[in-house]
Amino acid sequence: MPRALALLVTACLALLTLAVVAGPPAAVAADPITGRLVDATGSHPAVQGATVRLRTVTGSGPGTVVDTDVTDSDGKFSLDAGATPDDEYYVQVLAGTYQGVYVGGGYVQPTPAYAVTYGPHATIGKILANPAFIRGVLVNSETGNPVRDVRVTARSANDLSQIEGSDFTGRGGVFRINGLECEDDCYLKVNGAPKGYEVGFRACNAGVVPTWGAACASPIGRIGKVFLDKD
Repeated sequence: MPRALALLVTACLALLTLAVVAGPPAAVAADPITGRLVDATGSHPAVQGATVRLRTVTGSGPGTVVDTDVTDSDGKFSLDAGATPDDEYYVQVLAGTYQGVYVGGGYVQPTPAYAVTYGPHATIGKILANPAFIRGVLVNSETGNPVRDVRVTARSANDLSQIEGSDFTGRGGVFRINGLECEDDCYLKVNGAPKGYEVGFRACNAGVVPTWGAACASPIGRIGKVFLDKD
């Protein structure tokens, strides 16, 4: 065999050996799906400590969980679809201090029907989450002093007999009702009778009126003072 041909064959065999040893090229992971969760009320502070999940898309809706993250102090999260990602995913926010469930249109939507699916490299940006609580301070309307040991209940306009949550005011008149799912249809009822105060619903001016028809739905989140008259 001529020397030049022998060298060529040797070089080819060496390259083939390297290819077999090295194996196929490693898959490269896609850029993560990122976003920032913020409070939908007030000045939109960051939502820290919320659990966010990446879920597959199936014919019947959200599927298996692919990745999970917890929002940092700036409300940011990052979800990795892995080395062989699908085309689209759901992003799920678990309920806690803030309401879940699926991200779509810049909000955490209550059902998958309003959700949007995202590619494995999407930058979602700011996502508004509704608080799952109402926190307020009950005070005497004349003196401004806090009123303690009064029960405050949250009720949906769809069924005022159904109590969604309740709390008793503490030493500073503070109450906090957790685990709420209402948005703009949550009414507060204040039972001040055991302490010599009126009974009624939170009004538009943050006072208390005797009937639901004269009341206003309460904001969610931190609502400030509610003014209660002596009976």
